[in-house]
Amino acid sequence: MHTTLYQQQLDYVFQRPITEEPWYHHPREEASPFGEEEDPMTAFLFYEQLCRQPGLDLAPYSDDQLGQGLSYLFDGAVCDLVQGFKSAPVPAERKVAALRALSTLFKEVFAPRCAPVLSAHSQAVLSPLSYICYMFWEVTPLCTFLKYEDENALLLFGLNNMPEDLAAYMPPEVQDLLKMHLTQSGTEAPSAEDILAQKKDLYDNMDAETRSYYQAIASVMESCLYLDNPACIESGLHGLGHLATFQADMAVPIMDQYLESAQNQDPQLLRYAKAAQTGMIL
Repeated sequence: MHTTLYQQQLDYVFQRPITEEPWYHHPREEASPFGEEEDPMTAFLFYEQLCRQPGLDLAPYSDDQLGQGLSYLFDGAVCDLVQGFKSAPVPAERKVAALRALSTLFKEVFAPRCAPVLSAHSQAVLSPLSYICYMFWEVTPLCTFLKYEDENALLLFGLNNMPEDLAAYMPPEVQDLLKMHLTQSGTEAPSAEDILAQKKDLYDNMDAETRSYYQAIASVMESCLYLDNPACIESGLHGLGHLATFQADMAVPIMDQYLESAQNQDPQLLRYAKAAQTGMIL
């Protein structure tokens, strides 16, 4: 029986044994069905198809396989596929539609399959699926369509201020080598205040197409607030909290509406929503 390219891609990402260290951190000998260069159009077509009926397409895989596979697909620090989605040469309207379709992933996969518990401030070890649900908008490049003008400077800032949990993924000698090369190239790390000022300027002057991308992801975050699973609600609030830092006019009204209609929600979730309104979230 002939296996479609899409099914080969699904199996490559999700049909993996569960190990303490995720499969994508291990050396792999098999050829990637996404192509050696991870062509942006191939990536875009995969994500677009995945969000059409993810509940059905991902049904054969376990929750932990989904968690690790979705981290691979959406965490920009893990692979470049999601960056390919962003750079694919498709009309803006099609890309906006594909972004909005992420709401189907939350509705058909995260909502029915994630444990209905909150992750913020929890001391419990999160399952792979709960982790990527909670951290989705923290780690995916789909939240960022504006680029800092000096990527080297931003990288150096990140290396100098890398959280301990992220530093574990990059050996100290690699960090030191990168810092040395960047410093020798004349790159100076900006201050946090400089980064905030330039980001504010970028957001204040974005073009209509870029704004449509942010409106699309805001709509997905909003849809999460009205799912039955509190883990999905928390994920949406997490994303809106980050968005509120620079797009308050877009994010805060969504959270205002949620709080007006959510008086019977878990008090911890309501506190998280109020913190997210000011951008003060984890």
